[in-house]
Amino acid sequence: MHHSVLFELFLILTAAIIAVPIAHKLRANSIIGFLIGGFFIGPFGFGLISEREDISTVAELGVVFLLFMIGLELSRDRLRVIGGRFAGLGVLQILVSMAALLGLLVVMEFPLPTALVIAGALALSSTAIILKQLSDDKQLNTRFGRAALAILLLQDVAVGPFLIMVQAAGDAGTETSPWMSILLGFGSVALLLLVGRYVLPRLFRYIASLKNPELFAIGTLFVVLAASTLTEVSGLSMALGAFIAGVMLAETEFRHQIEADISPFRGVFLSLFFMSVGMSVDADVVYNEFGTIVMWLVLLLVIKTAVLFVLARAIRFETGLAIRVAMSLAAGGEFAFVMFALAAQNGAVPLEMAAMLIPVVAISMALTPTLISLGHKIEEKLHPKEEDQLGVIAEESEGIHQHVLVIGSGRVGRVLARLLKTRNIPFLVLDSDAQQVSRGRAEGLPVYFADGSRPETFRAAHTDEAKIAVVAMGNPHATEKTVALLRQHYPHLKIFARAQDITHIGPLSRHGADAAIPEVLETGLRLSDHVLAACDVPQEDIDAEIAKFRRADMLLMNELAPRPQRKPSGSENADKPAKKET
Repeated sequence: MHHSVLFELFLILTAAIIAVPIAHKLRANSIIGFLIGGFFIGPFGFGLISEREDISTVAELGVVFLLFMIGLELSRDRLRVIGGRFAGLGVLQILVSMAALLGLLVVMEFPLPTALVIAGALALSSTAIILKQLSDDKQLNTRFGRAALAILLLQDVAVGPFLIMVQAAGDAGTETSPWMSILLGFGSVALLLLVGRYVLPRLFRYIASLKNPELFAIGTLFVVLAASTLTEVSGLSMALGAFIAGVMLAETEFRHQIEADISPFRGVFLSLFFMSVGMSVDADVVYNEFGTIVMWLVLLLVIKTAVLFVLARAIRFETGLAIRVAMSLAAGGEFAFVMFALAAQNGAVPLEMAAMLIPVVAISMALTPTLISLGHKIEEKLHPKEEDQLGVIAEESEGIHQHVLVIGSGRVGRVLARLLKTRNIPFLVLDSDAQQVSRGRAEGLPVYFADGSRPETFRAAHTDEAKIAVVAMGNPHATEKTVALLRQHYPHLKIFARAQDITHIGPLSRHGADAAIPEVLETGLRLSDHVLAACDVPQEDIDAEIAKFRRADMLLMNELAPRPQRKPSGSENADKPAKKET
């Protein structure tokens, strides 16, 4: 039965309104509700919608807007936090998973081109489901979140080469040279980065100056779709272009307004995407090939889980975290549907094989929220639960007062902790990295496993009785968030923070830090001391030069970070803005 696109959208929204509350009552993820709802109204369910092409085109925008929103949460500074280890894990995950699946398919006597396409499609995970879950659970800035994000980003970059592989494996082939396609892809990414760096901030400042909310929203949609279109015509995924645009705009002062404008579109289009995936499941194929589908599903989950676990352990993840990463990324992803559809059209994969693999991927995607939750529970079983630790912190620190609360037990936090210990100054150290906690405990320091950016943690650490808080975390964004939270809940507290560099002082001061010390400053001065001494400069001259430099640097820091909270509390003008500031 064929209807207008508008009526089909009405049917989809009706199914969503019915299916999602039922899923919630059954304590299932809303994504499962969307998948089931889509199946029932689709061509293989009740047949209310027989042609899903129009809906699929609209639904693809869901992944595009999701990746744009994720990009908005990840400035370039925060992307650097991902680090080379996680990037290496992402590359190895694709290559090793693909190699393992390819070996299995070759043993099953699949032709090599067909085996390559199937292995490549199944090696990828669901960016849409996993990133939505991470974003909803506020896990993007955790160690687990950074590892998952690195893998998913590198999988998205692999979309371009995989599309070329599908076209080359098919009978139709491609008229475009693969090398030309790769150059075109790199060129489009470079163009996006240049436009994002130099054009987008000016464009949005101009639009904002017009003070027209509708035009601002239109401009945001234009940027998302323009970036997605550019990467799509270059042979890359639309989602990659949207992600890059989001990262570029994350550097601007308009990030929060853009996020508010885009959020409703993301939710609607993403739900359409999951509904369209549900529509693609053929009930007859599932019934007739049920045993084969279960076999493929088990093989997919077991192989990818094993590969990811081994790789995560190889880069020294704890056992619990390695299991969590492996289980969360074991299922198939939405891009497999695109690859199988294209491969079936050009003959790279037999049509009946593609029809059988689509339910395998769809069912694995439906299991993804459950696998993520199960992996988290296993990690908590193997490693201390933060909630349990809060009780330990509160009990062991009972009666402590006028103490120093140190948040972060990395190289900076541990140096401070050792100095406090030598002077018998009471202190507590909090860290969310189990390895750092173990290292600090081995040194005899009172280090506790807890998230140092939550009010519950602060209460357990008796922060209302503390004299000073030192935020020594290595993540700049997390440092700002923690400083702001401490200042909000404990106005009396003196807060000192570790700044990434001198440009980070201003943001930390605005969030409430009494002082922000760049980690590179003292290292540079001590190194200069040794170098000048080796150049036969008299020590008194070295001390004078360093003192002069330190005074000048302190003046600059004071200009960057005015601290009005240091004014006497009884001053009548304490809350008045300085007249010289404009």
